[in-house]
Amino acid sequence: MISLKTEKVTYSLIEAAVNRGIKEMQEDPKRSVRKLADLGNQFARGRFQKSFFELSQTLLQDDDCPYYTLLSRLTEEIDHETLKRFGVNLGYTSWTYGAQLIRAYEKEHGFEVPWTIFFHYHPQASFTLSHMDSLIREGRSIGIFTYFLRLETIPEDWSTLTELFCRYENSAFLLFLPDEELNEDAAGILSECHNVLISAELSTCYKKNISLLKQKSCLTANHHYYLETDDETLSSQLKGCESPFLFLLAQNGCSHADQEQLAESVYQLRCHPKYPVFPMELFTDHKRIDHIISGKTCFMEINSDGTFSLPDGSNLSVLEPEASLPSLLREITLTASCETCS
Repeated sequence: MISLKTEKVTYSLIEAAVNRGIKEMQEDPKRSVRKLADLGNQFARGRFQKSFFELSQTLLQDDDCPYYTLLSRLTEEIDHETLKRFGVNLGYTSWTYGAQLIRAYEKEHGFEVPWTIFFHYHPQASFTLSHMDSLIREGRSIGIFTYFLRLETIPEDWSTLTELFCRYENSAFLLFLPDEELNEDAAGILSECHNVLISAELSTCYKKNISLLKQKSCLTANHHYYLETDDETLSSQLKGCESPFLFLLAQNGCSHADQEQLAESVYQLRCHPKYPVFPMELFTDHKRIDHIISGKTCFMEINSDGTFSLPDGSNLSVLEPEASLPSLLREITLTASCETCS
C-alpha cells in the first residue's frame, strides 16, 4: 500500500506532469493529448485508471475524435489550477491512493466501503455542514476522497460551504445546483475552490448559471433528472449541452429496466462519441467504478434530514449520537448480505 509520504511525492510529480501537459496541449492539442493519455497509462496503478487510459488511447487514435475538441475546450475555458487540482484529486488521490486504502480497510474489517458518498444539503435542514464535515473526515481516513453534493436550494451565504471544500484540498467535490439562479458573487466565490466541479441542472436557469460560471473559468457540467428517455432525446441533449460533461440521474419511479437501457446507451455513446461531451449515467457508473476498485458495490446517499436507506428499504440516521461512518457501512453490508440470502 502507498505510504502517506510516498503519496505526497507522487501527487507532486503528477501535478508537475499535468502542468506540462496543459501547457503543451495549448500548443499542439492532438499530440499533447495522446502524450497525456500515454503518461496517464504509465502512472496508473489502480484498476480503474488502467481501464480508463487504455480506452482513451484507443479512442484518440482517431484524429476526428470529438474528445479532442472536448479537451481543447477544457484547457481554453477552465482555470488551469482547477483543471489540475480536480483531475489529480479524482484520478490519483481517489482512484489510486484512496482505492488502495479502501481495499485494505475492506480486507481488515470485512465490510464494504464506497469510493464516494452522495449528500443532499439544505441550509435549514437537520443534516448540517458540521455533520457532513465529520463524515468526510471519517471517510478520508478509510479511502473516500470524492463527494457528491446535491443542493436543494441556493444558500444565501456560501462561505461555510466553500470553506468545507477548501479544508480538504486534496479531495474532489461535485456540486449539483438546483434550478435556481446564481449571482455573480456566488460564481466568484465558487471559482476560488479549485477542487470542485459545478453542475447546473438542464432546466430554466442553466444557461445563465453556466454562463456565469464560465466567465469565472469554473469547471462545469450539466445534469438531467430522467424518468425515461430514448437515444434520440439523449443525442439531442448531448448536442445542446453547454458543458464538457453531462450527468444523467434517474428520478424516483424510473424503472430498473429503463435505467439499464439508458446506461447502455450512454456507454455506447462514450465509446463511439459524436459530440464533444462526456456523458455518464451517474448511479450505474458509480457502481461500475466501485466494482473496478474493490470487486463489490456499495452505495450511500444521505438525505438532508440525515437519513439514508439500507438495501432492504429501511432507514437509518447519521444524526444519532453513536453513529459513525464505519458502523453505518457495517449496517449496509450486513443488510445487503441478508437481502442476498433471502
